[in-house]
Amino acid sequence: MQGGAWLFFLLFAVVMVGTYLSIRREWVAPNVTAGVSVVLSIVMMILMSLAQNNPLYQAVIVGILVGGLFSGATLAVAWYFHGNELRTRQVSSEQSES
Repeated sequence: MQGGAWLFFLLFAVVMVGTYLSIRREWVAPNVTAGVSVVLSIVMMILMSLAQNNPLYQAVIVGILVGGLFSGATLAVAWYFHGNELRTRQVSSEQSES
């Protein structure tokens, strides 16, 4: 991987971690987080592919497929654990009321 590609890969990783934390910690509305995350991850993958001197059409295909898949997987995992946490809180609050 060339120098510029490493930078875009690092930014891609930051986007994925930020997405996960934003959903888990409820920093921003989940719909906003999901939309921004998907767009940013696709853009980072396109830029990383272009930094490796790939043709534009290949960079766009890679960006959409890889960026979209990784973003979707990150969102799914974050929503799964966030949902479990909410259910646990609800059960705890119902038990404390009784």
